[in-house]
Amino acid sequence: MADASATSLIPVPAQAIAPYLGFFGGFLLYLATAEILPEAHTTSHPTRLTLLSTVCGALLMWLVTGLTE
Repeated sequence: MADASATSLIPVPAQAIAPYLGFFGGFLLYLATAEILPEAHTTSHPTRLTLLSTVCGALLMWLVTGLTE
């Protein structure tokens, strides 16, 4: 809650939103491909649980983006 209220106090120019989203989107893609994906493919994790978690995460993102429209 404090983070959401702090963002309303700091004005972000409209022309700066696209670079911010691009930077943070790229950072999250790097993090996922360099750290999370190799860890998910190690033999110490059950394959079905990893698949189930991935599908549940994708469904959750679909639900959240669907609710925002």
